[in-house]
Amino acid sequence: MKLLIYSASDPAGVNIARHLEAIVPFAPSEVGGLPAGVHGDLFLLETDSSLINLDLDLKGIEWALCLSRHKSSSGKPCLTAHTPGNPGISAEYGGRPSAVCISNPWLQSALIRSLRRECDSRGVELQVTVEATHHGPTDLDYPVTFVEIGSDESSWGDPLLGEIVASAVRSSLQQERGNKGALGVGGGHYSEKFTKLILDGDFDIGHIVPKYVLSEGFDPGIFKICKDRTLGDCRYVLVDWKGTPSKAKDCLKSAIPTLGAELVKI
Repeated sequence: MKLLIYSASDPAGVNIARHLEAIVPFAPSEVGGLPAGVHGDLFLLETDSSLINLDLDLKGIEWALCLSRHKSSSGKPCLTAHTPGNPGISAEYGGRPSAVCISNPWLQSALIRSLRRECDSRGVELQVTVEATHHGPTDLDYPVTFVEIGSDESSWGDPLLGEIVASAVRSSLQQERGNKGALGVGGGHYSEKFTKLILDGDFDIGHIVPKYVLSEGFDPGIFKICKDRTLGDCRYVLVDWKGTPSKAKDCLKSAIPTLGAELVKI
């Protein structure tokens, strides 16, 4: 069972969901007693709760994709994808500190590529970016990915953006799975370097532990936590070398022999 889940109180999630219903022939069903639409093994589910506190605990969930809004002070329109979790020592927005959800590098990267293609095919000049791992939930036993419309109310309800994300979700599910899963370390919250590597098809990137987390304080074991909480092979640790504090570099050098992954400086 693959879940597409959105909150009834989130205008961006509702926007994406309505456009998905227009292009995917969902039939009435239910998940965990909640009404849902089903198409094959794909379920579209509405919840009343916030997605950063998602606690749906059901057997047989392969992965979940949260359809959501992205908010930033800039208000700049953008489309993003990321994995939830708190790689740092604080947890202001759901979940636990130094804990992360299981990442789905293939789906996250397929979404970034599809979002870029959908924008380009429509002549829409819009930022498409992967985000660093942030906010809850952290403790579900299946992979969770967020795809988001940003960054204010005018964008969240924009029908064109809802259509673009819905089309990108559908096309992402048709892409082949890659075999170059990776963990990203360093750089900003919106990493141009990691986004480009994904768009170029060089790697499928899951968790990203950004510079601000590494600067504010972190559990040295977070790199192993992130690698272990990654779906499939996580064979590479991609490090934005200039965008990584010295202390974190030292931790990585010590950890690499036990991680079973290749360190790649970018």
